[in-house]
Amino acid sequence: MRQKSLQDFRDVFALAQPPSIVDRFETDEYFAECFVAGPDPTRLHRLTAVPGKFPVTNAHLTAVPEFASDDLTTALAEGRVYWADYEAMSELDNGKHPQAPKFMYAPMAAFCGPRRGGPLRPFAIQCGQDPAGREIYTPADGYSWKLAKNCVLSAHNTYHEVLTHLGFTHLMSEPVLLAAVRNLAANHPVAVLLKRHFEGTFSINKLAVELLIQPGKAVEYLIGSDLASTYPWLAKHRANRSFRGNYLPTTLAATGTAGSRELPHFPDRDDGLLVWQAISEWVGDFVSACYRGDADVAADHELQAWAAEVASPAGGQVRDFGATPGQIADLQDLAEILTMVIWTAGPQHAAVNFAQKDHMAFLPANPLAGYTPEPTGRGHTETDWLDNLPPLDVAVQQFCVMHFLGSIHHTVLGNYENDFTGTPVATGHRRFQAGLDSIEAEIVARNRRRPMPYEYLRPSLIPNSTNI
Repeated sequence: MRQKSLQDFRDVFALAQPPSIVDRFETDEYFAECFVAGPDPTRLHRLTAVPGKFPVTNAHLTAVPEFASDDLTTALAEGRVYWADYEAMSELDNGKHPQAPKFMYAPMAAFCGPRRGGPLRPFAIQCGQDPAGREIYTPADGYSWKLAKNCVLSAHNTYHEVLTHLGFTHLMSEPVLLAAVRNLAANHPVAVLLKRHFEGTFSINKLAVELLIQPGKAVEYLIGSDLASTYPWLAKHRANRSFRGNYLPTTLAATGTAGSRELPHFPDRDDGLLVWQAISEWVGDFVSACYRGDADVAADHELQAWAAEVASPAGGQVRDFGATPGQIADLQDLAEILTMVIWTAGPQHAAVNFAQKDHMAFLPANPLAGYTPEPTGRGHTETDWLDNLPPLDVAVQQFCVMHFLGSIHHTVLGNYENDFTGTPVATGHRRFQAGLDSIEAEIVARNRRRPMPYEYLRPSLIPNSTNI
C-alpha cells in the first residue's frame, strides 16, 4: 500500500462538508467523548478495583498532567475510575483486505474523572487481554499511545457496528415485531401502539442483509474481523442479550455509570433518562387506559401468545421477555416491556445510528480495523500510526456508508398521527407530546453548556422506529 497522510483522508471530503471532529479527533478529550457521547456510549463500566489482567498503577494515572497530584486508590474509592474491556473481541478472527491483512484487537482502556468534576480523561491502554509481555501505554507515550488508541477504537467500533447497532437494535426489534404481527389482531391496542414503532424495520433489515453484511460488501470491507467468525459471534451475543437487564436505569446501575456526581459528563445517559422516563409515563397512561387491572393483562390471550413467541427458541429467543420469560404478569410488566420496545426501536437506535455521520465518516477519527499487528514496545512514529490506519479506498467506503446512514430521518418520536384521536388514551398522548417538547428545550439548553453538542436524543431528531 502506498504511504498515507492525514491530508489524503481529509481529501475524501473534497466535495462534502467535513465533520467538526476533523480538527480535534487526535486529542484525548475527543477519545474520551466517544465513550459518553459517541456512536457507542454503552461500553463504560465503573472500575472498583484494579483487574489482575489490567494491572494499572498510580504511576500510569499520574503520568497524565491533569492527574499528577491524584491517587489511583483514592480515585477508585471515590468512583471516578472507569474502563472499557473488549475481551469479547478475542473470539473473532482477523479479516483480509485485497491489499493487506487486517487485525482485530482485544484491548482495555482506563479513564478517570478529575477530583473537582468534569469530563473523563483516558490514562491507560493495554492492547490485549494478557498483561504478560505487553505494555500499558499512557498519554506520555506519544505515537505509541496514539497506536494504542487505534487498537481500542478498532475494537470499539467493530463491537458497535455488529452488536450495539445491528444486534441490539435492529435484530432485537425484528422478532418482537414478527411475533406481534403473528399474534396480535390489527385492532389490538398494543398492535395499534407499536405499528408506528415498527414501521420500516423489516424493510431496512432486509436491505442490510442483502447490501451491507454479505461477503465482499461494506461491513466486511470496514470491520477488522472476517465474516466467518463474525456471524456466529453476532448470533451468540444477540441470543444472550438480556431484555430486562438492559432497561436503561437497570443497565446504568449495573455498569456503575448512574452517578452524576462521580461521572458528571455523560450526555447519552442524561438525555436518555429524560426520554426513557417520558416513554415510561406515556406507556403507563396507555396501559392503564386499555386494561382495568392485572387480571385483564394475564387473561389477554393474544398478548400472552405474543410474549411466548418472542421468548421461545423457535421465535425471537429474546431472553427474559417478561418478568417470567414468555409471560406478561401484570400492568407494570406490560408497561416495562412496551417502554423497552419503544426505547430500542426509536431512541436507542437513534443514538447509535445518527452519530455515525458526525463521528465515523472521517476514518482516522474512528477506524474499524487495524492494518498492522498489535503494537509492542515504545517509540513508535507517525508513520507507524498512519500505517495502522486502513487504506484510502476503505476511507471512501466508510465515508459513503456512515454519511448515508446518519443522514436519513423518517418519522418523529411520539407522532401517531390520528391513531389515538377520540380514544381513552388521547389525554395521555397529549401529555407525552408536551413532555417531549419540554425535553427538547432542556437538551438544547444543555448543549449550549457542553464541550460538544449531543444531538442524537433530541426528541425532534428521534424517529419512531428503526427505519434506516
